[in-house]
Amino acid sequence: MRVPTLCLLAGLLAACATSKPESATDPQSALLAGLRQGGYLLYLRHADTAVAPESTVRDLEDCGWQRNLSERGRQQATALGAMLRQQGIAVNAVESSGFCRTRQTAELVFGRAPTVSADLFYHVSQTPAEIAAETADLKARLSRRPAAGNVALVGHAPTFRDATGIELAEGQGAIIKPAGDGTFSIVGRLDTSRISAGWGS
Repeated sequence: MRVPTLCLLAGLLAACATSKPESATDPQSALLAGLRQGGYLLYLRHADTAVAPESTVRDLEDCGWQRNLSERGRQQATALGAMLRQQGIAVNAVESSGFCRTRQTAELVFGRAPTVSADLFYHVSQTPAEIAAETADLKARLSRRPAAGNVALVGHAPTFRDATGIELAEGQGAIIKPAGDGTFSIVGRLDTSRISAGWGS
């Protein structure tokens, strides 16, 4: 009777050993693995800016009247780019609003000039109706799956807050997973030093 009992115990232990890794899900590792494969949107709020009045919109190619990146903001964006490269996270396309602070953030993080997208525009001088239209456009953009790889979007805080309920600090980002059915989920956050699964602290 001893041998069958020992065999039975050995079999149970072997079954437990093989099933344990499958049942233990690490959200952080799963998110990083998914990002390396693609299919996500990385929405970044522009990095830290110098305080400057900006009451009306003028020529967006002229950075002179705009609230531009501070030295700290440039360091933030550079650090974020280094962290993404270290984690093996690449993007196939980079889009930004037309403001200098978003374009410069995109260039420092991803090492290339972004494509300017009207979906990412925001300014305090817009009317409530214009802001509502921009928010609807952003929601639609966040719902579209990338054609390939990941896509980076560099924009502003207010429309993202209105579209998702999340207030991004300067230099912070959110990781979005479009469902392909007109909806999306916020599945992670980006800071200069780390990628975190979910939206906890």
